[in-house]
Amino acid sequence: MNKKYHVSISHRAQDNLINILNYLEINWSERIKKAFSKRLIKLIRFISKDPYLFPISEFGQDVRKCMITKHNALYYRIKNNDIEIITIHDVRQNPDNFQI
Repeated sequence: MNKKYHVSISHRAQDNLINILNYLEINWSERIKKAFSKRLIKLIRFISKDPYLFPISEFGQDVRKCMITKHNALYYRIKNNDIEIITIHDVRQNPDNFQI
C-alpha cells in the first residue's frame, strides 16, 4: 500500500510562487507559465508519494531540495506524516542572501 503524505505550503512559498508565476506571465508567456505550473504539480505529487525521493539540501538533514526548473528550487521538510513546502527559490539570486 502506498502511503500519501499531506502537503502544506508556507506563506513564504505561496508568495514566492505568485511572484514567479507573475514574472513568467509578464516576461515569457502564458504557455511557459502553464508548463511551469504543471511541472510543479507533478513534482508535488511525487513528493507526496515518496518524500525521500529528492536529496537532502545544503541546509541540513531535515530540509530537502527539488529542482523545478534549472532556475527554481523547491525546499521542503518532512514532519511525521506531513510535508511542508518551506520556500520556492530562484537559484540565480545571490546565495549569500538566501536562508531557509
